[in-house]
Amino acid sequence: MDPTESKERRGQRYICGMPPVQDANSAGPLVVNLLQTLEGHQGAVYDLCLDGQGALVSAGGDGLLVQWPRNAEAFNSQGKALAKAGSPVFSLRALPDGGLEAGTAGGELLTVMEDGDWQGEMHHEGGTYVVSAWGTGGADGRWVSRLPETPETEWRQFEGRIRCALRGETGVLVGTSEGEIHHVGAGWKVKAHEGAVRSLLHWPGKAAMASVGGDGRLCIWQAQASGKWSCMLSIDAHKGAAYRALPSPDGRWVATCSRDRSIAIWNAETLALALRIARPVQPGHMRSVNALCWTSENQLASAGDDGRILIWSLGTDEATSDD
Repeated sequence: MDPTESKERRGQRYICGMPPVQDANSAGPLVVNLLQTLEGHQGAVYDLCLDGQGALVSAGGDGLLVQWPRNAEAFNSQGKALAKAGSPVFSLRALPDGGLEAGTAGGELLTVMEDGDWQGEMHHEGGTYVVSAWGTGGADGRWVSRLPETPETEWRQFEGRIRCALRGETGVLVGTSEGEIHHVGAGWKVKAHEGAVRSLLHWPGKAAMASVGGDGRLCIWQAQASGKWSCMLSIDAHKGAAYRALPSPDGRWVATCSRDRSIAIWNAETLALALRIARPVQPGHMRSVNALCWTSENQLASAGDDGRILIWSLGTDEATSDD
């Protein structure tokens, strides 16, 4: 059971067609240690990714894209500025050729080449929030497709801001600031969250999708015969808006982070809460946690409004005792 969660908060959990999930980790207690703190941004950090060289890259409210090279098992504490946008950078994507793409609050799409050159062009009025291999989305509610089977200029208009996207077996889904998930091709939509839908993912090891949103809930979805999603389980995961949900490389865990300054680690098999990283139990973030990036199967990077990037190691008690 999560010791930071009140009885009242636990009582707010509700189930959609699945048995209740217990706050227990069948694989044994999960332990966490803070390995590193990386500092350099003047303001909030909004996104993280690994580049083609295995370096950690951060995107900040100061407009900077910063690369943190990996040295053996640690990251170099002296970051290297790759680009400086004229407005905060919200989203990041590593390119197959070794470069990077980033979306800014000014609506630009920045492209950083492997040789260090970079350029920007306007994509979405009011902000480019989503940058992916299958399309871009932003504050203007437009989804611009990049899929090879669609015309280069094809786009769709949705109500509200597009905050996240996921490509599934049946096509692309987008989450909006209106709390809805839309299927770009089929046209259907479902109400998912009170507040924006902030992250979508394929749940590891299960024929299911998941979402987190402005209401702090983690929702598990399954596709029906009609193709439309149906909510199978809804968990009151955080005490504030949840911003990211990200599976570990080995599929054992799913990490979520929130405005409530905490990171939650979920057992992907049992859907149970395995660990919550938050002050004062751990030396966690002092403000909202905005971004996550798994840097290995048992190492997680987090970043937030306090401008810090924290590197965590995760393991079970059994693994720790064997060291």
